[in-house]
Amino acid sequence: MSGKSLKILFVGLALCLACYFNAARYRPGRDVAYAIEIITDSYVDPISQADLKQAAMQGMLESLDPHSSFVSEDSLGRFNAVFEQRFAGLGVQVEGPPIRPDITVITTLFNSPAFRAGLMPGDLIVQVDGIDVRSMDTSEVSKKISGAVGSEVLLGIDRAGERLNIQATREFVDVESVTGDRRRADGSWDFQLQSAPQIAYIHSDLFGERTAREIESALKSLEGKIDAVILDLRDNGGGLLQAAIEVCDLFLDEGRIVSTQGRQQASIESIDAQRGTVVPSSVPIAVLINSNSASASEVVAACLKDHQRAVIVGQRSYGKGSVQSIVPVEGGRAAIRFTTAYYFPPSGQRIHRKPKDTDSDPWGVLPSDGAEVLLNEEQNRQAIERMRRRSDPLRNGALANHPLSKVDDPDDQQITQDPQLVRAIEILRARASESSAPKDL
Repeated sequence: MSGKSLKILFVGLALCLACYFNAARYRPGRDVAYAIEIITDSYVDPISQADLKQAAMQGMLESLDPHSSFVSEDSLGRFNAVFEQRFAGLGVQVEGPPIRPDITVITTLFNSPAFRAGLMPGDLIVQVDGIDVRSMDTSEVSKKISGAVGSEVLLGIDRAGERLNIQATREFVDVESVTGDRRRADGSWDFQLQSAPQIAYIHSDLFGERTAREIESALKSLEGKIDAVILDLRDNGGGLLQAAIEVCDLFLDEGRIVSTQGRQQASIESIDAQRGTVVPSSVPIAVLINSNSASASEVVAACLKDHQRAVIVGQRSYGKGSVQSIVPVEGGRAAIRFTTAYYFPPSGQRIHRKPKDTDSDPWGVLPSDGAEVLLNEEQNRQAIERMRRRSDPLRNGALANHPLSKVDDPDDQQITQDPQLVRAIEILRARASESSAPKDL
């Protein structure tokens, strides 16, 4: 056989092998496509291929772990808005079944369309644009309230038995991820504890794109006014890993912040603090956590604990030590969210709780010695209600003629309803006293 013939033979074999492996690689996808086609043609009731495809994507991703999911075209905008901290709507927070029997206004963002239109905490939403929503779940009602900027929405309200119609125009609403001890009458936040003004109080319920900048701004506004800091991450379910890294860097001058590792050992990536801090190392810090503090919250708590930069107060954290990647699909109209790595704090301690782990296994972030404070269900409810009341500007003197405009706890006597916060104050006061005590030379 000639050399030319051999070359042709080898090329042909190579192409055949490539075709074989390529066919094997994509065979599962073809099987799914075939199943969708058969079901669409033969299922007893009409069903669209688009619905079947979405169900297949959801099932595939949800089978991986509880943190992987398919973000549909209908949900992608709201999904991105959470981390961008901006959405189109009225700026109202509602709760419904099973937490509350009816769709209830919990709070309105200061100076939002909902606030200016006169929606009040406790209002029951019974209609949206003439449609009765009393039998709908909370997510459906929230979706109806949201909409294009500039469009109007008419809400039917039940206010203590009185029926009202309130109309508002949707706007872009910027969402704060960082709040303070209480709102002032002008709507701004007071980041000094009323009961202990020498202590800064910063609460974050999300790690979004602006979280680190919000915390930095709050701390810089208190320069020369405080000698301790409380960072409250209770019920903060996480968010962007980059935001957590940036927050840690506000308090650390050097050292490891976090490491991530994918499937391969060689895929380890470590991130270190940059020079410079917003808070001097002499200022003690307490981080509040509970069983709902997860992911990015655990990155911050574990990092500051490992560097002995903060005392951790409260309850053991949730135990989510995984990192999810967001990959656009369907031409960018939807996305898949799936776990691609685990993260580890400077100590290397495992954060992620595995399905078979018990309370005796190492996972999550534990409170510091002497700083564990367990709350029962009623105590937790009271602590949350206290924070909600203090975040409402109407309870702090705004809009003097408003029915709810009253200062109902001028001296913050209700701080005793939050034993975890009280314990953090006690620890920081003791540490501040130790640092200011005369030292023998």
